[in-house]
Amino acid sequence: MEEALKFRKGDRIKIEGELYQVLGGIELVNRSDGARWTEYYVQNLQNGKERWLSVDEIYDEYAIYTSCDSKGFSEEELDAKGWKNADSGVEEVLSWFGNVDAEQGEKASYTEYEDNTGEYLMSVEHWDGETEYAKGYYLDKDEIEVSGDLQQIENPQFRVDYNNCQPRQPQTMQKRRGRKNKIIAVVVIAVLAWGIWAITKSASKKEIRNYLEDSPFYSYETSITSDLNEEEKADVYSTDYSIETAAKEIITAIDGKTEDVQENTEDESVAILTEHEYCLVYESEEGKTMVQASSRAYVYQSTNDPYHARTTTSRHYHSFYYFRGYSRDASRYNNRASGYQNYDGTAPEYNYSDTYRSYSNTVRQGSTGTRTSSGGGIGFGK
Repeated sequence: MEEALKFRKGDRIKIEGELYQVLGGIELVNRSDGARWTEYYVQNLQNGKERWLSVDEIYDEYAIYTSCDSKGFSEEELDAKGWKNADSGVEEVLSWFGNVDAEQGEKASYTEYEDNTGEYLMSVEHWDGETEYAKGYYLDKDEIEVSGDLQQIENPQFRVDYNNCQPRQPQTMQKRRGRKNKIIAVVVIAVLAWGIWAITKSASKKEIRNYLEDSPFYSYETSITSDLNEEEKADVYSTDYSIETAAKEIITAIDGKTEDVQENTEDESVAILTEHEYCLVYESEEGKTMVQASSRAYVYQSTNDPYHARTTTSRHYHSFYYFRGYSRDASRYNNRASGYQNYDGTAPEYNYSDTYRSYSNTVRQGSTGTRTSSGGGIGFGK
């Protein structure tokens, strides 16, 4: 499985062979289509220049940008030079870290332009009372890598001059077009294969555990093995998100496809039940926001409490599962020993106006949007 590109403040990474340090990052979303990406604020360790690295692993799009003034960004100039509007919309800050000027919930309208080669980019973002401009170009994923080497690697093939943001020393257009044609061929084949697959099966399900593993905003803590079946495990993550933000982000990540979800009014923990998974978002005994996610088979075959959870949280975790999911799983896993055979807890009161149930319904109804191109970022680009 290919390693995900997720970085933290202080990480050293190589972009096109040049050594950079990550200064901060911002996770963004376009609510209209659900597209999300991460912008990393990076500094070249050779010349000190700062740039923005855009990473979208869902759509396999990567780009690097340099901030510029507004020269050359008028509609007339762009049209005259053959630049096309590739994407536009409204982006929202989901979370951030490090040395970046951002706040959760901030929004900006953006427009991104591509040149006639489909390689170079120009981005415009309109924040509250401020407009920002940048120029950049697409990268291949293998041009970005984590570096354990602190020595600068020489690479004269930089494609952007920091002083005027104009491309310089580019690869030959023949080479670049050749690479692009190969990419297009691969994409066409992949799309055709997916279409054939989709005829016989429904779209692949989105899993909470995959989202937690791939997101840079969750830190893996540990795994808990079932006390009744050592093959079943629950994964535990910590996050700087609040319980509410984490729960809503998880619901959004799975397109609102919950089977049931409800907040525990005693401690604000949130239990999320899907067709195949059970997830709990809660505050640990140490006061940290935690997320425990597992298959439903793990819960069915376990008596374990959630990791470092308070008593009220553990009680909600078990009772919610037993009264909302156990009966179905008893039929599904009837040949396995269950930790709930003698359970005698109290049923949680059904809350018809539960915030997270309403949010899940809203996300599910609005999850049919699609995205075909790149988007913007507070630091620039998508």
